[in-house]
Amino acid sequence: MKVLIVEDEYPALERMKVLVANSSHRLDLVGEASSGAAAIASIEAQQPEAIFLDIHLMDMTGFEVLSRLQHNPFVIFTTAYQEYALKAFEYLSVDYLLKPFNQSRFDKAVSKLMDLQSPTASNAFQLFQQWTQQQATPKAQTLAIKDKDRITLVPMEDIAFLKAEDKYVKVCLANGKQHLLTKTLSQLELELPDEFLRVHRSYIVHRAYVYELQRYFKGRFVLKLNDKAQTNITSSDMYAAKIKASFGL
Repeated sequence: MKVLIVEDEYPALERMKVLVANSSHRLDLVGEASSGAAAIASIEAQQPEAIFLDIHLMDMTGFEVLSRLQHNPFVIFTTAYQEYALKAFEYLSVDYLLKPFNQSRFDKAVSKLMDLQSPTASNAFQLFQQWTQQQATPKAQTLAIKDKDRITLVPMEDIAFLKAEDKYVKVCLANGKQHLLTKTLSQLELELPDEFLRVHRSYIVHRAYVYELQRYFKGRFVLKLNDKAQTNITSSDMYAAKIKASFGL
């Protein structure tokens, strides 16, 4: 089976290569990638039958990688975050390996891959995949913000951007109002609809409010928003490829 590894931490990448090489199953490692953009290019070029995919990458999430692929390999997620297991199931992953894992646990996951190679299993999996995609639950249209005993439901279309501040995330509305959330920006990145884009470690923007992009130093961009405050947000270089892809540049 042709496989490809997507992992942005060098020690973890080297560890995965050892696990692949020492597996009790015959695996042909056809490529590796350390970013989401590189992963998409490698997967489309190499057409692996399966990928080992980290969830948190430097430029996008593993879920975003999968949503942008034309080729559809089997997926085994490899992550240190157990809270995304349910979301991983929505993408019909074969297994969910929680770091750190050993050779035995790795080989059990690969055994599931091998079981899916038979024509009967493969056809059944494809039919199940099509049915699940048709039945997929749409993402929430509101963001629930708790304030003591009260919960405010903020429509997604009213949110211009979100900013990480210390232990909180500031939810900034187009009309200038602001709310505080105790969730992390990384958690929200996985929960928000596709209209939202991570452009910096501290910022997620609603693409509908971005009316202009200006090139900045070292491949960065200044995003101009048409909210009440006419906010300008400078991206970080690690999100440059993601921004270009999102806006069709």
